[in-house]
Amino acid sequence: MKSTATPLVSVAIPLYNNERFIAGTIESVLAQTMPDFELLIYDDHSTDNSLEIARSYSDPRIRVVSSDRNLGPEANWNRSISEVRGALVKLLCADDLIFPECLEKQVEVFRDSPSAGVSLVSCQRTIIDSDGKTLIRKVNFIDGGRKEPSDLVRKMVRMGTNIIGEPVCGLYPAALIGKTRGYSARIPYTIDLDFWAQLLRLGDLWMIDEPLCAFRISSASWSSRIGELRHQQFLDFMQEVAAIDSFKVNDLDLFIGRFNSAVQSMTSLMGFRLFAGSADGNALVAER
Repeated sequence: MKSTATPLVSVAIPLYNNERFIAGTIESVLAQTMPDFELLIYDDHSTDNSLEIARSYSDPRIRVVSSDRNLGPEANWNRSISEVRGALVKLLCADDLIFPECLEKQVEVFRDSPSAGVSLVSCQRTIIDSDGKTLIRKVNFIDGGRKEPSDLVRKMVRMGTNIIGEPVCGLYPAALIGKTRGYSARIPYTIDLDFWAQLLRLGDLWMIDEPLCAFRISSASWSSRIGELRHQQFLDFMQEVAAIDSFKVNDLDLFIGRFNSAVQSMTSLMGFRLFAGSADGNALVAER
C-alpha cells in the first residue's frame, strides 16, 4: 500500500545483494521519532533474498521498486533520488543505520531561520562492523555548527580524507538535486564527496556534533573493494575541487593533502582488513 500524503523527508535506499543487513537498515528508518517520511527502496536486480526481504514490510510509507537488470551503483543511486516526494532527502546505503532521532534533529536545522542558505546538514557517525559491534563511537573531524564551503573543502583536502561523512550522514533539500549532476562514480571512492561538493557550491554545511547514524565496514561493501585505490582516487578528487575557484584550494593545500591522503589510505585499508576480515579488500557483493 502506497501512502498518498506528501512526506517531509524522503529516505532512499539503493539495494543490491544485501540480504544480511537490509532488514536492520529498514527497521532503523521505521524507528525514527520523526514519522513524516517516505522510504524508497530501489533494488538493482539482486540475486539473493534482498528484494523479498524489502517487500515483506507492509508499512504504507515504504515503496519498493525493482529493476529487471543490474544498473550499477551510480545509476541506481541516481534512480533512488529521481522520484522523491519529500522536501528533504537522505540516501541511505543498505547496510548502514540511522539512530532514532536522526531525522528529527537534522530536519530541525532546516526549520531554524539561522540555517537559511544551508544546502547540506551532516552529523557525526559511529563506525560498526559486520556484526553491528561498535568499532569507533564517534568520528569527529570537524566541530558542530555552520561551515563555510571554501574553509571546509580546503580542510578536507589538507586532511586527505572525508571529513563530512558518508551518504548516511547527510540530509539535503530535494529542490537542489536538479541543480547538480547527481551522483557520479567517475571517481568511485569519492562518489559521495563529489555530490557533497556539488551541494556546497549551492550553500553552506551545518554539522551536528553528535553521532546520529552508523556506517558499517565489511567485506561485503563497495567501499572495501575500492579501498586499495583510495589514495589515487582522492588525489583525483583533490584536483577536481582545486579547479573550482570558489573553494580557494591552493598549492600548499594540495601538497599537504597528498601526504595525508597516503597516510589515511594506508590506515583505512588496514582497518578494512582488520575489522571486516577481508584478506584482499576486493570483495564486491554489495553496492555502496
